[in-house]
Amino acid sequence: MSSPHKQLSAQAQAPSSGPVDCEKYPMFCDPKVNCSQNPLTEDDRKAIGKQLATADGHVNYRTWCLAYPMYATSVQNCIVEGDVKGYAQSMFEAQKKLKLLDADAIYCFSAGHCNKTEVTDSTSLASTSEAECDSRYGHKQWTSVGWTDFTAVLARALDVGKTHQIPKEWKVTGWSSLVKLARHEADISAMTACAMGNYLCDLSYCHANYCQNPQYRERFGNLSWVYPDVWESSQ
Repeated sequence: MSSPHKQLSAQAQAPSSGPVDCEKYPMFCDPKVNCSQNPLTEDDRKAIGKQLATADGHVNYRTWCLAYPMYATSVQNCIVEGDVKGYAQSMFEAQKKLKLLDADAIYCFSAGHCNKTEVTDSTSLASTSEAECDSRYGHKQWTSVGWTDFTAVLARALDVGKTHQIPKEWKVTGWSSLVKLARHEADISAMTACAMGNYLCDLSYCHANYCQNPQYRERFGNLSWVYPDVWESSQ
């Protein structure tokens, strides 16, 4: 049987293109996502591979069809219901099973999510999330990230999580280059969340599970404040 890492990596890189089971996974048939009545075409998938956001630069909930049937509860909590607290709980359990908690902790601190002192409990307005993302990353940046960018980050995280070693080809020569790499990866993940509409849910997820957790703060808290301009300088 394949490991959870291989299953997740394969699912992310080659998502299901079969029919959606609306009885078992009704969240993927919600009008916001609408994976059943309006399934993604091959052209849609190619376009999303290059740009997750809509063509006119807004949150694109339909990108969650690429993840089907994974993260069903998280889609229900965050996208369908706007329940950020429920999302924080369900996502933690999902990532725990996949042994990605350390990777997510690094993401939370490196992306600067733990530096935010105010985290909303509502995701009722996509415009709120978009405004946050515009302020944090710039509109052009987050609307330009594609699914292929995210799956590359995911594959690298899974590899490190499995081997607990940083590949030599990454050319990490010291702390500063490691922080730069971590921030670059975290920014891509965060901008992916911007485009898919779960950015505010991610903030809540980080604060509920990592930011104030002594174990994670001791191990990764020093990544929190080393984060300006890494995305731009790494291009």
